[in-house]
Amino acid sequence: MSIANLLKRVQLFANLEANELEQLAAICQEKKIAGGETIISQNTTGNEMYIVAQGSVEVFIQGLEDARSLVVLGKGQVIGEMALIDQGYRSASVRTTREGATLYLIESDAFYKLCEENNHIGFIVMRNLAIDIAFKLRHRNLAEL
Repeated sequence: MSIANLLKRVQLFANLEANELEQLAAICQEKKIAGGETIISQNTTGNEMYIVAQGSVEVFIQGLEDARSLVVLGKGQVIGEMALIDQGYRSASVRTTREGATLYLIESDAFYKLCEENNHIGFIVMRNLAIDIAFKLRHRNLAEL
């Protein structure tokens, strides 16, 4: 499967044109990661997001005494997408599951440069990101009622 075909499956890139997906694919960097390796560490800063191309990753939060698994993500799902907004602290840790994973990395600087060249990509991705954040915030608030 080509990178552009994978990106077509990613909700964050919904409503981008085929040529825009190709432009986005051009800034993706492939990373193969062995099983059980940490990709993102909670409470550290980062400037990249990842798209799962093959395999799966586990998102977890580290408490004072133990870690709690939140979700396992697979093909077409993203991690670290908040780095496209700012380079703030990561809210969770992410590691590959036992079989490892192939990921595509997008650095925020390369993404910003692409958005300057094509404002439509930036608008669509940021709108999709805002929709996703709003959904998660509402879901979290409802769960606390």
